[in-house]
Amino acid sequence: MKGTPKTIAALDIGSHTARLLVSEWVGEAGVLKPLLRKRTYIRLAKGFEAGKARRIQPDAIERTAGAVDDLVRAAREMGSREILAVATGIVREAENQERFLRAVESRTGIGVRVIGGEEEALLTSLGVLHGLRIQKGNLVIFDLGGGSTEFLIEERGCRRVLSLSLGAAVSTERYLLSDPPEDEDMAKLEKEVTATLGNALSREGVGERTLVGTGGTVTTLAATAHGIAADEISPERMNGLSLAMAGLEDLFQKMKSMTTGERMDALSMDQGRAEVIVAGCLIVLCILRFFRVQKLTVSVSDLLEGILINYVSKGLGDLMGGGDEKRGF
Repeated sequence: MKGTPKTIAALDIGSHTARLLVSEWVGEAGVLKPLLRKRTYIRLAKGFEAGKARRIQPDAIERTAGAVDDLVRAAREMGSREILAVATGIVREAENQERFLRAVESRTGIGVRVIGGEEEALLTSLGVLHGLRIQKGNLVIFDLGGGSTEFLIEERGCRRVLSLSLGAAVSTERYLLSDPPEDEDMAKLEKEVTATLGNALSREGVGERTLVGTGGTVTTLAATAHGIAADEISPERMNGLSLAMAGLEDLFQKMKSMTTGERMDALSMDQGRAEVIVAGCLIVLCILRFFRVQKLTVSVSDLLEGILINYVSKGLGDLMGGGDEKRGF
Protein backbone atom coordinates (compact mmCIF):
# COMPACT_ATOMS: atom_id res chain seq x y z
CA MET A 1 0.00 0.00 0.00
CA LYS A 2 2.66 2.50 -0.99
CA GLY A 3 2.14 5.71 -2.90
CA THR A 4 -1.30 7.33 -3.00
CA PRO A 5 -2.98 7.68 0.43
CA LYS A 6 -5.71 5.09 0.91
CA THR A 7 -8.82 5.53 3.06
CA ILE A 8 -9.80 2.39 5.00
CA ALA A 9 -12.15 1.71 7.89
CA ALA A 10 -12.40 -0.72 10.78
CA LEU A 11 -15.71 -1.57 12.42
CA ASP A 12 -16.19 -3.50 15.65
CA ILE A 13 -19.58 -4.91 16.66
CA GLY A 14 -19.28 -5.56 20.38
CA SER A 15 -21.68 -6.60 23.12
CA HIS A 16 -22.65 -3.05 24.08
CA THR A 17 -21.38 -0.75 21.35
CA ALA A 18 -20.59 -0.68 17.66
CA ARG A 19 -17.56 1.44 16.81
CA LEU A 20 -16.02 2.82 13.63
CA LEU A 21 -12.58 4.18 12.82
CA VAL A 22 -11.89 5.63 9.38
CA SER A 23 -8.23 6.35 8.67
CA GLU A 24 -6.00 7.38 5.84
CA TRP A 25 -2.98 5.18 5.26
CA VAL A 26 -0.02 7.02 3.79
CA GLY A 27 2.11 4.11 2.65
CA GLU A 28 5.31 5.93 1.85
CA ALA A 29 5.42 7.54 5.28
CA GLY A 30 3.97 4.51 7.04
CA VAL A 31 1.43 6.72 8.81
CA LEU A 32 -2.12 5.85 9.85
CA LYS A 33 -4.01 9.15 10.04
CA PRO A 34 -7.42 9.02 11.81
CA LEU A 35 -10.20 10.80 9.93
CA LEU A 36 -13.36 9.79 11.78
CA ARG A 37 -14.37 7.97 14.96
CA LYS A 38 -17.96 7.07 15.75
CA ARG A 39 -19.64 4.95 18.40
CA THR A 40 -23.22 3.92 18.99
CA TYR A 41 -24.83 1.82 21.72
CA ILE A 42 -26.41 -1.37 20.40
CA ARG A 43 -26.97 -3.22 23.71
CA LEU A 44 -26.67 -6.74 22.29
CA ALA A 45 -26.36 -8.12 25.83
CA LYS A 46 -29.93 -7.14 26.68
CA GLY A 47 -31.83 -10.37 27.26
CA PHE A 48 -28.96 -12.50 25.94
CA GLU A 49 -29.06 -14.87 28.90
CA ALA A 50 -32.84 -15.00 29.25
CA GLY A 51 -33.90 -18.64 29.40
CA LYS A 52 -31.55 -21.51 28.62
CA ALA A 53 -30.58 -20.40 25.10
CA ARG A 54 -27.89 -17.78 24.68
CA ARG A 55 -29.48 -15.85 21.86
CA ILE A 56 -29.30 -12.31 20.56
CA GLN A 57 -32.82 -10.93 20.82
CA PRO A 58 -34.70 -10.00 17.60
CA ASP A 59 -34.98 -6.33 18.57
CA ALA A 60 -31.24 -6.22 19.28
CA ILE A 61 -30.52 -7.72 15.85
CA GLU A 62 -32.68 -5.12 14.13
CA ARG A 63 -31.24 -2.29 16.23
CA THR A 64 -27.68 -3.36 15.49
CA ALA A 65 -28.23 -3.83 11.77
CA GLY A 66 -29.57 -0.28 11.56
CA ALA A 67 -26.71 1.13 13.64
CA VAL A 68 -24.05 -0.67 11.60
CA ASP A 69 -25.70 0.54 8.39
CA ASP A 70 -25.34 4.12 9.64
CA LEU A 71 -21.66 3.54 10.42
CA VAL A 72 -21.03 1.98 7.02
CA ARG A 73 -22.67 4.96 5.32
CA ALA A 74 -20.45 7.31 7.34
CA ALA A 75 -17.35 5.38 6.28
CA ARG A 76 -18.41 5.48 2.62
CA GLU A 77 -19.01 9.23 2.85
CA MET A 78 -15.44 9.63 4.07
CA GLY A 79 -14.19 7.87 0.95
CA SER A 80 -13.57 4.42 2.41
CA ARG A 81 -13.97 1.61 -0.12
CA GLU A 82 -12.68 -1.04 2.26
CA ILE A 83 -14.45 -1.64 5.56
CA LEU A 84 -12.95 -4.35 7.76
CA ALA A 85 -15.80 -5.42 10.02
CA VAL A 86 -15.49 -7.80 12.96
CA ALA A 87 -17.84 -9.05 15.64
CA THR A 88 -16.68 -9.77 19.18
CA GLY A 89 -18.13 -10.37 22.64
CA ILE A 90 -21.41 -12.23 22.85
CA VAL A 91 -21.71 -12.58 19.06
CA ARG A 92 -19.12 -15.37 19.16
CA GLU A 93 -21.16 -17.17 21.84
CA ALA A 94 -24.64 -16.69 20.37
CA GLU A 95 -26.61 -19.70 19.23
CA ASN A 96 -28.18 -17.57 16.50
CA GLN A 97 -24.87 -16.11 15.34
CA GLU A 98 -25.47 -16.92 11.66
CA ARG A 99 -28.89 -15.27 11.69
CA PHE A 100 -27.32 -12.17 13.20
CA LEU A 101 -24.52 -12.04 10.61
CA ARG A 102 -26.94 -12.54 7.72
CA ALA A 103 -29.19 -9.75 9.00
CA VAL A 104 -26.30 -7.31 9.26
CA GLU A 105 -24.94 -8.24 5.83
CA SER A 106 -28.37 -7.99 4.22
CA ARG A 107 -28.90 -4.52 5.69
CA THR A 108 -25.40 -3.09 5.12
CA GLY A 109 -23.96 -4.96 2.16
CA ILE A 110 -20.77 -5.85 4.02
CA GLY A 111 -19.61 -9.14 5.49
CA VAL A 112 -18.74 -9.32 9.18
CA ARG A 113 -16.15 -11.75 10.49
CA VAL A 114 -16.44 -13.15 14.01
CA ILE A 115 -13.02 -13.19 15.66
CA GLY A 116 -11.99 -15.33 18.62
CA GLY A 117 -10.90 -13.97 21.97
CA GLU A 118 -7.19 -14.66 21.47
CA GLU A 119 -7.22 -13.00 18.06
CA GLU A 120 -9.02 -10.02 19.55
CA ALA A 121 -6.41 -9.76 22.31
CA LEU A 122 -3.56 -9.82 19.79
CA LEU A 123 -5.10 -7.19 17.54
CA THR A 124 -5.99 -4.97 20.48
CA SER A 125 -2.45 -5.19 21.78
CA LEU A 126 -1.13 -4.29 18.32
CA GLY A 127 -3.24 -1.13 18.44
CA VAL A 128 -2.22 -0.33 22.02
CA LEU A 129 1.51 -0.76 21.41
CA HIS A 130 1.26 1.39 18.30
CA GLY A 131 -0.78 4.08 20.05
CA LEU A 132 1.40 4.30 23.16
CA ARG A 133 4.66 3.90 21.27
CA ILE A 134 5.91 1.42 23.84
CA GLN A 135 8.14 -1.58 23.37
CA LYS A 136 7.30 -5.06 24.45
CA GLY A 137 8.34 -5.86 28.00
CA ASN A 138 6.91 -7.04 31.29
CA LEU A 139 3.40 -5.80 30.75
CA VAL A 140 -0.26 -6.72 30.89
CA ILE A 141 -2.70 -5.25 28.38
CA PHE A 142 -6.39 -5.74 29.03
CA ASP A 143 -9.41 -4.70 26.98
CA LEU A 144 -12.61 -4.57 29.03
CA GLY A 145 -15.63 -4.74 26.75
CA GLY A 146 -19.34 -5.30 27.16
CA GLY A 147 -19.21 -9.09 27.09
CA SER A 148 -15.61 -10.12 27.69
CA THR A 149 -12.15 -8.98 28.74
CA GLU A 150 -9.12 -9.83 26.65
CA PHE A 151 -5.63 -10.06 28.11
CA LEU A 152 -2.16 -10.08 26.61
CA ILE A 153 0.54 -10.84 29.18
CA GLU A 154 4.22 -10.42 28.25
CA GLU A 155 7.06 -11.39 30.57
CA ARG A 156 10.68 -12.27 29.83
CA GLY A 157 9.93 -12.78 26.16
CA CYS A 158 6.99 -15.11 26.79
CA ARG A 159 3.50 -14.16 25.68
CA ARG A 160 0.09 -15.37 26.78
CA VAL A 161 -3.23 -14.24 25.32
CA LEU A 162 -6.67 -15.14 26.59
CA SER A 163 -10.26 -13.97 26.76
CA LEU A 164 -12.39 -14.14 29.91
CA SER A 165 -16.17 -13.87 30.18
CA LEU A 166 -16.02 -10.64 32.17
CA GLY A 167 -17.83 -7.73 30.56
CA ALA A 168 -19.44 -4.55 31.83
CA ALA A 169 -22.76 -5.03 30.04
CA VAL A 170 -23.13 -8.77 30.66
CA SER A 171 -22.14 -8.40 34.32
CA THR A 172 -24.70 -5.62 34.77
CA GLU A 173 -27.39 -7.74 33.14
CA ARG A 174 -26.48 -10.78 35.22
CA TYR A 175 -25.85 -9.31 38.67
CA LEU A 176 -26.90 -5.67 39.13
CA LEU A 177 -30.65 -6.05 39.06
CA SER A 178 -31.62 -2.77 40.76
CA ASP A 179 -30.78 0.89 40.24
CA PRO A 180 -28.73 1.76 42.20
CA PRO A 181 -27.37 -1.76 42.74
CA GLU A 182 -27.76 -3.55 46.05
CA ASP A 183 -24.63 -4.19 48.12
CA GLU A 184 -25.39 -7.92 48.14
CA ASP A 185 -25.46 -8.01 44.33
CA MET A 186 -22.23 -6.05 44.16
CA ALA A 187 -20.61 -8.57 46.49
CA LYS A 188 -21.74 -11.46 44.28
CA LEU A 189 -20.27 -9.80 41.22
CA GLU A 190 -16.97 -9.07 42.97
CA LYS A 191 -16.74 -12.69 44.11
CA GLU A 192 -17.35 -13.92 40.57
CA VAL A 193 -14.77 -11.57 39.02
CA THR A 194 -12.14 -12.41 41.62
CA ALA A 195 -12.67 -16.15 41.15
CA THR A 196 -12.55 -15.88 37.34
CA LEU A 197 -9.27 -13.97 37.43
CA GLY A 198 -7.77 -16.36 39.97
CA ASN A 199 -8.71 -19.44 37.99
CA ALA A 200 -7.39 -18.13 34.67
CA LEU A 201 -4.33 -16.02 35.51
CA SER A 202 -1.07 -16.65 37.29
CA ARG A 203 0.10 -14.57 40.24
CA GLU A 204 3.72 -15.04 39.25
CA GLY A 205 5.35 -11.65 38.82
CA VAL A 206 2.40 -9.66 40.19
CA GLY A 207 3.34 -6.15 41.18
CA GLU A 208 6.22 -6.11 38.67
CA ARG A 209 4.35 -5.53 35.41
CA THR A 210 3.13 -2.40 33.65
CA LEU A 211 -0.65 -2.57 33.43
CA VAL A 212 -2.34 -1.01 30.40
CA GLY A 213 -6.12 -0.79 30.08
CA THR A 214 -8.37 0.02 27.15
CA GLY A 215 -12.06 -0.18 26.27
CA GLY A 216 -15.07 2.07 26.91
CA THR A 217 -15.11 1.59 30.67
CA VAL A 218 -11.43 2.45 31.09
CA THR A 219 -11.56 5.52 28.86
CA THR A 220 -14.74 6.79 30.55
CA LEU A 221 -13.25 6.34 34.02
CA ALA A 222 -10.05 8.08 32.97
CA ALA A 223 -11.95 10.95 31.36
CA THR A 224 -14.02 11.38 34.53
CA ALA A 225 -10.96 11.26 36.77
CA HIS A 226 -9.05 13.78 34.63
CA GLY A 227 -11.99 16.11 33.94
CA ILE A 228 -12.06 15.43 30.19
CA ALA A 229 -15.36 15.96 28.40
CA ALA A 230 -16.82 13.07 26.40
CA ASP A 231 -16.38 14.90 23.10
CA GLU A 232 -12.68 15.39 23.88
CA ILE A 233 -11.88 11.70 24.34
CA SER A 234 -9.27 10.78 21.75
CA PRO A 235 -5.93 8.96 21.52
CA GLU A 236 -4.16 12.29 21.11
CA ARG A 237 -5.64 13.61 24.36
CA MET A 238 -5.70 10.48 26.51
CA ASN A 239 -3.16 7.86 25.43
CA GLY A 240 -0.64 7.42 28.23
CA LEU A 241 -2.69 8.97 31.03
CA SER A 242 -2.62 7.21 34.40
CA LEU A 243 -5.61 5.97 36.36
CA ALA A 244 -4.74 5.53 40.03
CA MET A 245 -6.24 2.88 42.30
CA ALA A 246 -7.00 5.39 45.07
CA GLY A 247 -8.92 7.72 42.77
CA LEU A 248 -10.73 4.80 41.19
CA GLU A 249 -11.81 3.48 44.59
CA ASP A 250 -13.24 6.91 45.49
CA LEU A 251 -15.08 7.17 42.19
CA PHE A 252 -16.50 3.67 42.58
CA GLN A 253 -17.85 4.43 46.05
CA LYS A 254 -19.57 7.51 44.67
CA MET A 255 -21.04 5.86 41.59
CA LYS A 256 -22.41 2.70 43.18
CA SER A 257 -24.84 4.67 45.36
CA MET A 258 -26.20 6.67 42.41
CA THR A 259 -28.97 5.80 39.99
CA THR A 260 -28.21 5.75 36.27
CA GLY A 261 -29.82 9.17 35.93
CA GLU A 262 -27.75 10.58 38.76
CA ARG A 263 -24.55 9.27 37.21
CA MET A 264 -25.53 10.90 33.93
CA ASP A 265 -26.13 14.25 35.62
CA ALA A 266 -23.33 14.32 38.18
CA LEU A 267 -20.60 12.74 36.05
CA SER A 268 -21.68 13.90 32.57
CA MET A 269 -22.02 10.35 31.23
CA ASP A 270 -24.36 9.33 28.46
CA GLN A 271 -27.01 6.78 29.36
CA GLY A 272 -25.40 3.85 27.56
CA ARG A 273 -22.21 4.17 29.60
CA ALA A 274 -23.89 5.19 32.86
CA GLU A 275 -25.94 1.97 32.77
CA VAL A 276 -22.88 -0.30 32.89
CA ILE A 277 -20.11 1.81 34.44
CA VAL A 278 -20.47 0.48 37.99
CA ALA A 279 -19.94 -3.14 36.97
CA GLY A 280 -17.15 -2.07 34.64
CA CYS A 281 -15.41 -0.07 37.36
CA LEU A 282 -15.58 -3.01 39.77
CA ILE A 283 -13.97 -5.30 37.18
CA VAL A 284 -11.14 -2.79 36.65
CA LEU A 285 -10.57 -2.56 40.39
CA CYS A 286 -10.44 -6.35 40.67
CA ILE A 287 -7.83 -6.48 37.89
CA LEU A 288 -5.68 -3.87 39.65
CA ARG A 289 -5.94 -5.77 42.92
CA PHE A 290 -5.13 -9.09 41.27
CA PHE A 291 -1.93 -7.76 39.71
CA ARG A 292 -1.11 -5.77 42.85
CA VAL A 293 -0.46 -2.50 41.08
CA GLN A 294 -1.55 0.97 42.16
CA LYS A 295 -2.26 2.43 38.73
CA LEU A 296 -2.86 1.59 35.12
CA THR A 297 -1.90 3.33 31.89
CA VAL A 298 -4.79 4.31 29.63
CA SER A 299 -4.97 3.63 25.90
CA VAL A 300 -7.80 4.83 23.69
CA SER A 301 -6.04 3.14 20.76
CA ASP A 302 -7.23 -0.45 20.67
CA LEU A 303 -8.77 -3.13 18.46
CA LEU A 304 -9.81 -0.72 15.71
CA GLU A 305 -6.26 0.53 15.21
CA GLY A 306 -4.98 -3.03 15.47
CA ILE A 307 -7.26 -4.19 12.66
CA LEU A 308 -6.04 -1.44 10.35
CA ILE A 309 -2.37 -1.77 11.25
CA ASN A 310 -2.51 -5.52 10.74
CA TYR A 311 -4.23 -5.08 7.40
CA VAL A 312 -1.74 -2.60 5.98
CA SER A 313 1.40 -4.11 7.46
CA LYS A 314 0.42 -7.77 8.00
CA GLY A 315 1.91 -7.33 11.46
CA LEU A 316 0.40 -10.60 12.64
CA GLY A 317 1.21 -12.64 9.56
CA ASP A 318 -1.78 -14.72 8.45
CA LEU A 319 -3.77 -14.11 11.61
CA MET A 320 -6.48 -12.12 9.86
CA GLY A 321 -6.55 -14.30 6.74
CA GLY A 322 -8.20 -17.55 5.87
CA GLY A 323 -11.67 -18.73 6.72
CA ASP A 324 -14.75 -17.60 4.83
CA GLU A 325 -13.48 -15.52 1.92
CA LYS A 326 -16.67 -13.51 1.84
CA ARG A 327 -16.17 -12.44 5.43
CA GLY A 328 -12.38 -12.49 5.54
CA PHE A 329 -10.04 -9.58 4.96
